[in-house]
Amino acid sequence: MPYKDPDPNDPNMLVGVVLPAEAEAMRDMAYAFAEEFARLGYTREQLLWLFKNPFYGGAHGAYRTLGEQETLTIIDECLVVWGHAKFSILDFGFPIDREKQTPDSIPNDPAPESKIENPKAKMETGWR
Repeated sequence: MPYKDPDPNDPNMLVGVVLPAEAEAMRDMAYAFAEEFARLGYTREQLLWLFKNPFYGGAHGAYRTLGEQETLTIIDECLVVWGHAKFSILDFGFPIDREKQTPDSIPNDPAPESKIENPKAKMETGWR
């Protein structure tokens, strides 16, 4: 068999299949894309650009099927829910200057107890 020619009997050959889907499946897919990128902090303009960009095949296919107005409605709904949540991770440790640290400079005292009730990461919702 010549090099790089596909072998029809090869069980590892990549085969793609297109499945029929109605507009409701495309709407659900558009919600999934919009929600995911809204959670990452994308703005309305960035989300719309993502849907208009042919590089993002799934999102662009949903945009072509649903149209711009329906896509903007989905983007706005996802931004209302996920666009205002801001997450921050708080570090309660003490800053360490690694260059100046020697074995003798490491304190033996335990770290002081935190006055924060929940020492885990806090969430800033931004809701009013």
